Formats: sequence, structure tokens, C-alpha cells
Amino acid sequence: MTSPTLLIRDLDIVKQVLIKDFDSFPDRGLYYSKQQLGDNLFHADVTVMKILRKHLTTVFTASKFKANFQVLAGRGDKFVEYLENATLKDKEINTLPAFRKYGADSIMMGAFGIDMDPYNDDNNLCDLLDAAIQTPSYFLELELLFPGTLSKYNLSIFPDNVAKFCKQIIQIGSQLAAVSKFDQIRTMDVLMGLRREGNASSGKVAEGEKELNMEVTDDVLAGQVFIFYFAGYGNNSLLGTYAMYHLARNPDAQEKLVQEIKDVLRKHDGKFSYEALKEMKYLQMVFDETLRMHPLTNSVSRNVGRDIQLDGTDLVINKDTIISISPYAIQHDEKYYPEPEQFKPERFSPENVKERHSCAMVSFGLGPRSCLGLRFAQLQFGICMVKVLSRFRVECTKNTVDKITITPMRLLLTPSEKIYLRLVRRD
Repeated sequence: MTSPTLLIRDLDIVKQVLIKDFDSFPDRGLYYSKQQLGDNLFHADVTVMKILRKHLTTVFTASKFKANFQVLAGRGDKFVEYLENATLKDKEINTLPAFRKYGADSIMMGAFGIDMDPYNDDNNLCDLLDAAIQTPSYFLELELLFPGTLSKYNLSIFPDNVAKFCKQIIQIGSQLAAVSKFDQIRTMDVLMGLRREGNASSGKVAEGEKELNMEVTDDVLAGQVFIFYFAGYGNNSLLGTYAMYHLARNPDAQEKLVQEIKDVLRKHDGKFSYEALKEMKYLQMVFDETLRMHPLTNSVSRNVGRDIQLDGTDLVINKDTIISISPYAIQHDEKYYPEPEQFKPERFSPENVKERHSCAMVSFGLGPRSCLGLRFAQLQFGICMVKVLSRFRVECTKNTVDKITITPMRLLLTPSEKIYLRLVRRD
């Protein structure tokens, strides 16, 4: 039997679903085989999610980012070196494939401590994984029409080789753990700790709640490798591409950002550090405005866990209804963002943010199931922008599209056309 779906755009109801009454909307409504990456932090049921989130949150703190900063900055340097070589003959680049390499390199080293070597022309693993992960399958359509089908029949929306890759990463992590000390600053460190323990719990709980426990298998660990790779690689490659496109089309915004980078680095004696990055407020506005214009998913979904009345209405939503919230629709609504098709980073100045509804930005979700990797995405993005814009000025060419359109053939909201830009070395 199919499940009805309700699309919500009222921000007060969005807040009810994602935050206020979260316990009534705990799951995403998309389940697939636990042996095929289904027990990942994003898709897992609420019990597994709470346990995993409790342990994985420990690597998403300012102190861990600071400890891991120079490793990530080094990946930014490698990306700039790649761009310098790529533009020796032709300053025009196809932006997204280049940023895919940076996204893969950054997440693999930053989260797992593994050098993927994506800049090697003979290494096409990055492209193969992108095609395998991002291409929608008929199994996804089947699950959307008949929720629970994939889990029941031990199926996945992803090809077997994706699960195989993720399990290989766990094996490599195990080998590294046997010969080196893990210092708990990366996702892999936490995963190897859970692997040694063999189980995990939710720890301390509020009065009246029950402590949750789960067995930690290699299938569970592979699921976390998958979601962190997919999110870290996919988010950063697309956000970097979209940001460069808009900065090229808005040179005043680009120069304002470059000047901020220069001013902050000068204040820090030319040293690029985590503290310096946090002082770049306009850079954060560019990140937020890029994400507003180009949310990476077309739906934030929740499964109704019990019959419940929606606030301010007489409407009662039945159990197992799917709630769909569209980041794109909300973030392009003129009620919240006048001239929504215009790139205006100043929308996200502190004073402007205070004037808007707290749920007017839902690209990474909100509430207890919001994306854990938001701050890591900001870190990846910031390092990339500082490194690239310090070395290059980005410009449009005769081949640059006037407007970005989205292909329906990708899981993340991806451009249907190639995004050509020119990189000009700064003096």
C-alpha cells in the first residue's frame, strides 16, 4: 500500500515537524537494507540515529576542527596546485569535475585519514563513485511508492560496489589503527573505537527515558563511511562550483570577499588558521547565500509516527503519512527573500538573519535530525575559497551559462550544463 505525502511550506508547521514535536516525526521514511548501508546516520531509524549521533558528534567540535585544520588546509594547497597545472594551457575550466576532486580529497583525508589521490589522471575512482552514488535507481522510486520494500527484501538504492568500497575503507582504517595511534580528531577514529567495543549506547538519558543500545558491525560502520563520504564530497563539490559561478557573475562580491581574506590574513601575520577563518564573516555570508540559492536536496522528509494535529489548523495527519519540506521552495519564497534569484550575501548579515523566521533556511535540516556535518561543510568550503581566491580571480567566459538549470538525473541538485569559468592568476 502506498503512503500519502503532504508538502509543507508554512514555517510554523515546519518548526513543529522538525523541532517542536520531533518525537512525533522521528524518521525520514526511507529505509533500506542494513547490510547495504541502510544503518547510516542519515537514513537510520531514530533509535540507531540517536546512538550514532551521540558518538559521532564528538568530532564536530571547534577543538577537533582546530586540531585537524592544517591537514585540511594542505588539501586546499593540493587543489590550488592542480588548478595551476590545469590552467597552464587553457584558463577556462569545467568547474564541477575539478571541485569533485577537491571534495573527495578533502573528505577522505579530513574524515578518514586516507589519501585518495584524485588528482592523478590515471585514478578514475572519484568519477566511478560519483556515477554509482548519484545516479537514481528504480529501487528509490519503488521505496518512495511502497515504503519498507527495500528493507523487507534486503535491497538498497545503491549498487553493490558502493557498499564494497565503504567496507574496504573500514578495513583500511582497521589496518591503520593497528600500526598508529588514533587521536579522536577524525570520524575514522570514532568508528575504530566503536569497532573495538563492538557495541554502542546512547549514554545518559533524561528522566523517564530508556538507555538505548546497539551492536556495532562492519555493516553499521560502512554505513557511516558512506554517508560522510557522500555528504562531504557531494556538498562541497557542488557548493564550491555554485559559489565560484556566482562570484564570477558578481565581481563586486568577489572583490569584497578577497579583500576580507587579505585583511584577516594580514591581521594574523599571513598565517591561515582556524581562528583566522572564523573571523571571515563575509565568507560565511557567501556560504549561506550559495546554500540558500542552491540547496543540495529537493526534500527534507519525515514519517509521521502517530496521528497528530498540525498547529494552527484543524488538520489531523495520520500515522505513516510522509511529510515533505522543500528547501528550494522556502528559500526562493519572496516573503522571506526578496529577489530570490539574485545573489546577495548580505541577506545573511546578523541583523538581516534576526528579521527572518528561524526556519527560513532548511538546506541542512533543523532540529535533532539536522545534518551533523554542517560545520564541517563550512570548514571545507572556507578553506577552499580562501586558497583558490587568494591565487586566482574567477571570471565568466563566452561559454558560461546565463542561468543554472538542474538535471533530474542526480540525487543531489546538480547542474544540467557544464559550468565553464576562467581562472586568472592574481599578481
